[in-house]
Amino acid sequence: MSLEEAAKNLGISAGYLSQIENGLRQVSSERAGQIAHLYKKKKEEIFLASRYALREVFVKNSTEKTGS
Repeated sequence: MSLEEAAKNLGISAGYLSQIENGLRQVSSERAGQIAHLYKKKKEEIFLASRYALREVFVKNSTEKTGS
């Protein structure tokens, strides 16, 4: 599969995919998963954990009482 074909399947530009492949861009865990799926690999086989970012979102309890 060419770089252009892979990028088209991922919905990104070939230049952006090239930057990812050359380690010039970090990708989200989700994007890493999409790329791995396209190449029929596990993302851990393609990316080091430091190559993609994982985020935890903490939601503050909206029923928490304030200042009484």
